[in-house]
Amino acid sequence: MSTKDDQPKSGRLSAAERRTAVIEAAVHEFASSGLAAGSTEAIAQRVGVSQPYLFKLFGTKKKLFLAAYEHVMQHVYAMLEAAAEANPEDPMGAMEKAYAQVLKRRDDQLLMLQAYAAAGDDEVRDHVRAHLRRVFAELIEMMGGDVAEARSWYAQGLLDTLGAVLDLPEFIE
Repeated sequence: MSTKDDQPKSGRLSAAERRTAVIEAAVHEFASSGLAAGSTEAIAQRVGVSQPYLFKLFGTKKKLFLAAYEHVMQHVYAMLEAAAEANPEDPMGAMEKAYAQVLKRRDDQLLMLQAYAAAGDDEVRDHVRAHLRRVFAELIEMMGGDVAEARSWYAQGLLDTLGAVLDLPEFIE
């Protein structure tokens, strides 16, 4: 059921579209500046909304940061899961190729690293832990319970991420 707020008005974005635009602008801002230094004013200006509107949507800057992180992680999961499902005979190889595409999304990579950096905050740490545990559990399952192989695959992914954001292609497998 749609609401009045969800309906576009003469070329304007719907509420859902505005929310997505805010999250995408937040990914960009927090990727470059992190949680502490990220500017809600810059995010609002980038989208063409007011700062109070951001807080109406998300409540706090931290909740907006977490929504941006969640957005990035859901995109990563979707790409990896689609690759694995499309190639059941070699899901890990397919996921490696898919992750090469993920690496091209620099803001996403930087935001993931910013989330690690902000993990001194309990709420951020809880979110990052939950995602790490999810990824790791899925890797272990895909690798038939081989924890060492899952660790190796995840470690290579993190090294690939660092290589991508630091422009060190020799670190990327």
